[in-house]
Amino acid sequence: MQYSSAPMKIVQQSDLSAMERRLVRNAVAARKKAHAPYSHYKCGAALLDIRNRIHTGCNVETIDYTLTTHAEMDAINGMVKSGTFKLKALAVAVLAVKGPAFPCGLCRQKIREFAVSEETLIIAVGVDARSRIRTIGTATIGQLYPHAFTPNCVI
Repeated sequence: MQYSSAPMKIVQQSDLSAMERRLVRNAVAARKKAHAPYSHYKCGAALLDIRNRIHTGCNVETIDYTLTTHAEMDAINGMVKSGTFKLKALAVAVLAVKGPAFPCGLCRQKIREFAVSEETLIIAVGVDARSRIRTIGTATIGQLYPHAFTPNCVI
């Protein structure tokens, strides 16, 4: 297995394909539905499955943070409930004043398990307080999580 060590790239919306721009719009819209009364860290996600359907998710926070659902996990769970088990691309949107924020380690694990390959595109969208896009970064899941625990690791 070969992983690229190329760093995350900052891109413009115009650099993205029409489908990737659609994922970005859906992630930004899903973020508005997030429930984060304690951390105020609202996150939205949108993924494209192998049947070319978009699934969205948002974080749902509880006072006991261990019960919190992450946006990426919510979107993946929705995909699985639809009967599809592989994703081709995922966009995530959060309030980020210094740059794009990529998925956390827990979400990277879950994304990698359901991704079609280590080349699956992750689009990180940093928005301002009014949900206007400030910055967009891209990387592959292999770049973000190069030594993932996958089904291939299990005997």
